Amino acid sequence: MQQLDALRHLSGSCRHQRRPGSPPARKYESACQARFILPPSKKQIVPTPIQRGLNVEAWTTSGSIEWHLATVWSFELGHLVLDAAAKLYPDQEITLRQACRVIGKREKPE
Repeated sequence: MQQLDALRHLSGSCRHQRRPGSPPARKYESACQARFILPPSKKQIVPTPIQRGLNVEAWTTSGSIEWHLATVWSFELGHLVLDAAAKLYPDQEITLRQACRVIGKREKPE
C-alpha cells in the first residue's frame, strides 16, 4: 500500500481532509492534522577531498619506486586499492603514501 493511500484510509473520517492538489487551507480554516512523520533519511555525506592525493606504489628490492599504480583522493578508496594491488603483485612491496607519509604498507613476503 502506498503511503498516500494509507494516510487517506486512516484519516478518511476527518471532515477537514482536503483532496490532493487542492489549495492549502487559509489562515483561519481548519485543516486535517493527519500526516506521516517519517524518520529522516540517511544522507550520504560526501567526503571532502584531501589536499594531496594518496599514491599507491610498488617498490623494488633496492628501495626505489618501480611503479606508480594509482593516485586516489579518499582514504577508504586508498586502502581498497592497496589491498587490490597486493593481490595483483604478490611479490612486490606495496605502499599507500601521501607525500612522504606512509599510510599503509604491505611488506614483500619472504
